[in-house]
Amino acid sequence: IDNVNEELRQDGLSDAQIEKLQPIISLTGSNDEKLTTIAGVLAESETGLKGVEETRYILETLKTIGLNNEIQLDLTLARGLNYYTGAIFEVKALDVQIGSITGGGRYDNLTGIFGMPGLSGVGISFGADRIYDVLNTLDLYPKDSINATQLLFINFGEKETAYCLPLVTKARQAGIRTEMFPDAAKMKKQMNYANAKQIPFVVLAGENEMNEGKVTLKNMITG
Repeated sequence: IDNVNEELRQDGLSDAQIEKLQPIISLTGSNDEKLTTIAGVLAESETGLKGVEETRYILETLKTIGLNNEIQLDLTLARGLNYYTGAIFEVKALDVQIGSITGGGRYDNLTGIFGMPGLSGVGISFGADRIYDVLNTLDLYPKDSINATQLLFINFGEKETAYCLPLVTKARQAGIRTEMFPDAAKMKKQMNYANAKQIPFVVLAGENEMNEGKVTLKNMITG
């Protein structure tokens, strides 16, 4: 923390400003507790509170999926590149003493230096050598190398996605190779994707299905 405070001073922040940041810099507790603390510090900032709610939505969605990964909110995390303008992230493998195997973050208008202003995105990079070391150390190579998707969940929007994600998890736990389309694109695009990848079954869950607590299963081979 002392090093962080010193870097803030070098960036021109006063001692009073640095002191105000201490509740955030020294955050402890669960992710929910950290968000509560951050919301208190940013109570007068509409933009800050919006960021808190967006982060809370991401963490709640991860709970819905039922991932076994350990997700830790860390406001002191720093990346080596200085073009990030929003959230950054790193992934570490448990049970091995290896640094981050994946990292990235949000950047706005990075492409402006290449003559394409106004284009934002999220970038991610993978440390292939480190991932290889983790696979070797923990003997994590899959016994079955067949990766073809068997079941695709159509994406109708945020509410429908929240409804489907637990079902995606259950399907995977049952040994069914399952994926969910990443965004609420037009139905034709999603169906074309299923056909292009030769996915035999598609799951549709719109408003009617959610109200009735069920899904519609479409056989892409027989129609």
